[in-house]
Amino acid sequence: MKIVLDEEEIGVLECIKEAHMDRGFHIRDIIKKAKAGYGLSRSTVYEIVGYLEFHGLLKTNEHGNRELDPNISYFVTCTGCGKDIPGNEYFKENGKAVCEDCYLEGHQRIKFADPVAVRSKKLFRKQHGFEGTEGLTELQKEIYRFILEEGGATPEKISKLFKLTLQETRNQLAILRHCELLKWRKMGDEMYMVPFDS
Repeated sequence: MKIVLDEEEIGVLECIKEAHMDRGFHIRDIIKKAKAGYGLSRSTVYEIVGYLEFHGLLKTNEHGNRELDPNISYFVTCTGCGKDIPGNEYFKENGKAVCEDCYLEGHQRIKFADPVAVRSKKLFRKQHGFEGTEGLTELQKEIYRFILEEGGATPEKISKLFKLTLQETRNQLAILRHCELLKWRKMGDEMYMVPFDS
């Protein structure tokens, strides 16, 4: 049976990992940590510890103390994409469990309005003699051509069309903006990326 832990259960498990010593852990330490770190009550901690014992994640050792059983695997649901990931492969981001892809996506944002990036991109392109779409990736060229043909597009439309996450799309558009190939324009109630010289 696949064990999938929720946020409170992950919190208690994190407290257990912190309090775990050679001979196991004591429930009092877990209650203190869970109350301070996650705002969980004593009864909630007891309930979760019982649940973890029932599913075999915790066992009683030869000293009569509880300890984690490293042989039992569990899963965590990523709060970013909803995917179930193995319990040893998640990251904590603002108190939430996220998968590696969502963690990286959250930390690899390229700013649109970055004068330093625009200046350095212009210098780089000038030094290498790049004009137009020269020096861009194939994906960036395709996105640029699409926007030229359409006269403008929203990041959401580009994201769906090119099967990218919204953050990946924004990163690609930011690079095209730094190259001064695209710019923002408000059309109706929405913001569109349009050719820079339009």
